[in-house]
Amino acid sequence: MAFHDIPGNSRIKKILKLALERKRVPSAILFCGPKGVGKRKTALTLAKALNCLKRTDDSCDECENCRKIDEGKMPDVIAIDVKGLNPDAKNHDSENPPHDLTSNERRRKSIGIKTMIGLKEIAYLMPMLGRKRVFIIDEADRMTEPAANAHLKILEEPPLFTHIFLISEKPELLLPTVKSRCQTLAFLPIAKEDVESILRDAGVEEDKAGIAALFVRGNLDEALNTPWDEIQQKRREAWNFFRALVEKDASSFFLKRFAFGRRSQVEEDLARTLELFASFCRDLVLIKEKAAARLLFNPDYEGELRECEPLLDLGQTLRWMGLIDAALANLDRHLNVSLLASSLYSQVIG
Repeated sequence: MAFHDIPGNSRIKKILKLALERKRVPSAILFCGPKGVGKRKTALTLAKALNCLKRTDDSCDECENCRKIDEGKMPDVIAIDVKGLNPDAKNHDSENPPHDLTSNERRRKSIGIKTMIGLKEIAYLMPMLGRKRVFIIDEADRMTEPAANAHLKILEEPPLFTHIFLISEKPELLLPTVKSRCQTLAFLPIAKEDVESILRDAGVEEDKAGIAALFVRGNLDEALNTPWDEIQQKRREAWNFFRALVEKDASSFFLKRFAFGRRSQVEEDLARTLELFASFCRDLVLIKEKAAARLLFNPDYEGELRECEPLLDLGQTLRWMGLIDAALANLDRHLNVSLLASSLYSQVIG
């Protein structure tokens, strides 16, 4: 996969291609942003481009080095992530776990000091087959503090032939000393129109493609891999919550679902539910303004939306939209999920 094969984030791809042309690729780069937007694919393509035998500004996907990297058989490109670590191999440091996990998760899911010491030792060895040795550390925010500190020197003063690429959805959890040593590239969600186009090209029906593109919130990987039945089930759950809040009937189920669960389990679900709430509100505004049905975000819910429309006047609907947008912004800042859900509930019910 070359840069032009990765959807979205064209600005970042231009920056990297220019850096390759000028032979000024930073030795340490932090690829950060939400799920499914191409962070890992971009890092891997950059690793290929640095070692490509045919091109200097991209990967050719044809030469021996590019093929070996794609197959995971290139000894000079090493990927590290929590999924590949043995939970019993003591890669963690139980006294200094990533602070966003529960006590049981800390042991299972951290990248520990032994892993990073091993990285540091290999980083000073000359590449075996390629021009550059590249380390790709996925979920870099899972590093324990000792692990992060262990590779500060290699981030600051790496050999000319070594690059370290960190990937994270939660860069705020990385130590400031780590972030300050990296060039940060912040990825944005893939545009709904791009996701929809890719789904249509993959054979998804036009109506389903539009609904799925709205549902995944810019996560292309999720759009391509989530069964339609699962999308419909989660949309129905969100509609049931929305309708209950509008009618103030069994609305406390929203509070029970999102205010009293574990953060790791409900944060993503709440964000998706709020995005769907926002789409329902926009559809209600369109219905109130007598807009064409083809403009609805949720055309398959038109009948139920029209039944619900008289229960909120235009001012109330716009107010709900503002409250939902504010809650989503606060979720992006990783504020307390339970408090956010409780606050939103009290404001829309009150």
